[in-house]
Amino acid sequence: MMRSGYVGQFLYLFGMIKYLFLVGSLITLQAAAQKTAVSKNIQAAMNRIDTNTIRSHIAYLADDRLKGRLPGTEGYQMAVDYVIDQYKKMGVAPGGDQGSYIQKLILRKSIINNASSVAVLKDAAGNVDSLVFGKDYTPAPHPMKASAAAQAPLVFAGYGVDIPNVYSDYTGIDVKGKMVVVVNGAPSGLHSTLAAHFGNAGNKMTTAFEKGAVGIISINLLARPAATANPVLQANVALNPEKTVAYGRGFTGNLELVLNSNKALLSRLFMNSGKQLEQVLTDIKNRKPSSFELPYTLGASYTTAHNDFESYNVVGLIPGTDKQLKKEYVVHSAHLDHVGISRPQNGDSIYNGAHDNASGVASLLEIARIYKSSGAKPKRSILIVMVTAEEMGLVGSSYFAANPTVPKSSIVADVNTDMPTLIAPLLSVVPLGAEHSSLMGNVQFAANYLGLDVENDPEPNENRFVRSDQYSFVMNGIPALHIKYGNKTNRPDFNLVDFVKQWRAKYYHQAADGMDGIFDFAAAKTYVQLNFLISYSIAQTANRPTWNPGDLFAPVTKE
Repeated sequence: MMRSGYVGQFLYLFGMIKYLFLVGSLITLQAAAQKTAVSKNIQAAMNRIDTNTIRSHIAYLADDRLKGRLPGTEGYQMAVDYVIDQYKKMGVAPGGDQGSYIQKLILRKSIINNASSVAVLKDAAGNVDSLVFGKDYTPAPHPMKASAAAQAPLVFAGYGVDIPNVYSDYTGIDVKGKMVVVVNGAPSGLHSTLAAHFGNAGNKMTTAFEKGAVGIISINLLARPAATANPVLQANVALNPEKTVAYGRGFTGNLELVLNSNKALLSRLFMNSGKQLEQVLTDIKNRKPSSFELPYTLGASYTTAHNDFESYNVVGLIPGTDKQLKKEYVVHSAHLDHVGISRPQNGDSIYNGAHDNASGVASLLEIARIYKSSGAKPKRSILIVMVTAEEMGLVGSSYFAANPTVPKSSIVADVNTDMPTLIAPLLSVVPLGAEHSSLMGNVQFAANYLGLDVENDPEPNENRFVRSDQYSFVMNGIPALHIKYGNKTNRPDFNLVDFVKQWRAKYYHQAADGMDGIFDFAAAKTYVQLNFLISYSIAQTANRPTWNPGDLFAPVTKE
C-alpha cells in the first residue's frame, strides 16, 4: 500500500514517464503520418468544399418540420431518410445491418414511479429515520428491473475513484454486499480527460459494482436539499435484441439501486462517525484516501416504468482499396438526434439543434463527398456513422461501439464530430482524447498541413471528453478523438473562450439554436478539411493506431 505522503510524487513521476513515452510515440507516428500523400485531386476536392452545401444540410436538418429530431419521432425519421438519400446520391455504400444503411436498436426510457420510492436509515442503536423523497434523495430509474430494492451497510468511498497503480478510494475498505457513498468530482491533479472520465457517474457505478457493492449513493456537493429532485426522474439506455444487456454512459443496471443526494444528507451520515466532513473532503481532494464504514444501514426500494421503442444509427461505407487494410475501418461519427420540443422560449418550443448537431452531420456528409469525388482511394475502409440518442446519454454510440456492424476488432479509430461551434475563424483546435494514443500524430499532420495550432483543452471543467460519442469508442478500447475549437483568434482584443461561453449560454440546448444564429462557414470548410485529413492519414498509414504505452484507457491484455 502506498503511503499518502508519496502519492503526489508518484503521480508526478508516473506522469513524466507517460509523457516521455508519448513524445516518443508522437515522433514515430507523426513521421508516419507526414508520409501521407495529399494528391492534387484530393487537394482540389478539399478546395471545392461547398459551404452552401453545408449550409443546406444544416438548414434541412434544423428545419421546424423535423421538430428537433427527437429519437422515436417522425422528425428523427425524416433526418434518417435524408442522410440515407445523401449517401445514395454520393455513391456511399450501405454499412448497416444486412446490407442496409441502418442499424436498428431498441431505446428504453425508464421513469420512476415517485410515489413508490421509500428509503430508510437505521443507526447502530436500531433507531430508524425515514428519508424524504425529493429532499433527502432521488433514485435513478432502474433500466432493467421494474422493482429495485436493497438493504445494506453504508461505506464512505470518497470520490469512488479507482486508478490502477496510482490512486484508489477503495484502499483499505471492503464494499462487498454494501452500499457505497461517493461525492461528485475527482481528485486534484488529473489531466482533464482523466478527471472527466474518473469523475463520470457511470464510471463510478461500474467501479462500485466491480468492487462488489450492491448500490451507490452519489452526493452532489453543490445541490441544495430542495433541488435534489427532478419532477420526472428518467433514464435512457439502448438494449440488445434479447433485451438482457443495456448500453449507455450512466446507470445500465448492474447495481441493485442508485440514489442521488446532497451535502445535507452526507453531513447526517457523518454524525457519530468520528470523522470531520470538511477535513475528509479536503483530504480526498488532495489525493489522500479517506474511506471508512459509516454507522448506518440503508434500505430503499422503488419501481420503474419502461417504454421501449426502435431507433436507428445510420451507417455508410466507403470501401478501402488495399487487399489487407480494407478489412480494417476508420469511423467518422456524429449524432443525428437533438432534444425535440421543449419549454417555449420567446414563443418557440422547437429546439432545432442547428449547431448541435446538424452542423456535425453536415460536416460528415461533406467529408463523405470528398472521399467519393476526389479519387482518394483510402487503403482502409471508412465508416460514416450518424448515431442516435447522444442527447439521451451517448446511447446510440454506446450501442454501436459495443456492437458495430463490422467486426469490432477491425475498427482502428473513431474521429467524432459534435457541435463544431462554427462561430468564429478556426485558427486552433483541441483534439480531445487524441493525447492518449498515436492519433495525436495524425492530428498534428492535418493541423500542420492546414496551418492550424493544436492546443490543450481551454475548458477542462466542462468535462467535454465524456460528453460526446468518442467516449463510447474509448470505453470499448478503440482510440478516438473529438476536435473542438481552440482559443486562438486573429484579434488581440477578442477573447474567444469568453465569447463561446456567452454564445453557449444563449444557444446550447435552447430554442435559439436555429439557422438564424451565428455561423462562420469559412470555419466550417476548414473544420471539414481537418477532419478529413485526420481520417485519411489514419486510413493510409500501414500501422494501425495504438494507445500510448501504459495509458489508462488502453485495454488490458490477458497473458
